[in-house]
Amino acid sequence: MRARRGSALTEVLVAVFIVTLLVLSIAAISPMSTRMQRRAQQFTFATNVAQTALERVRTLDFLQITANGLISAGLAQTIELNDTNQFRVRFTTLQTPGGGTLNLANELRSGFGTIEVVNLTTSNNISIGLKTVIVTVRWQEPRTNQWQQVQLATTIASLK
Repeated sequence: MRARRGSALTEVLVAVFIVTLLVLSIAAISPMSTRMQRRAQQFTFATNVAQTALERVRTLDFLQITANGLISAGLAQTIELNDTNQFRVRFTTLQTPGGGTLNLANELRSGFGTIEVVNLTTSNNISIGLKTVIVTVRWQEPRTNQWQQVQLATTIASLK
């Protein structure tokens, strides 16, 4: 009996098919991986902006936490809502403690943030010295045009 030399055509075709399938799978995963990485970067940036805004609000005196107080502190540009026990301001840029400026539009498509403050009161509408601060950062996904958001909140007490 003769020893086999070389490979049968079927074996070569199966090997080529497997290699082709592997290469196509990797090529298909690459764009999805890039999109997921970009999305993670957007959420990270938005979370950092929200955290920075929240920490900046916490550095203010309790009586400074008003719509005009946040604007004068560089935390907002416009007032969206200004009721007796609740207000909301909007920002597209945010001054950082180090003196820099975060521009949401540079990193997030149609990006903006809001800071909403609710004065907690009794049933008789008497302030109890607590304010709930909710920071929201919103933006549009470039590919799908769907709105995404990150929201952080805290409660601040008057120590006086």
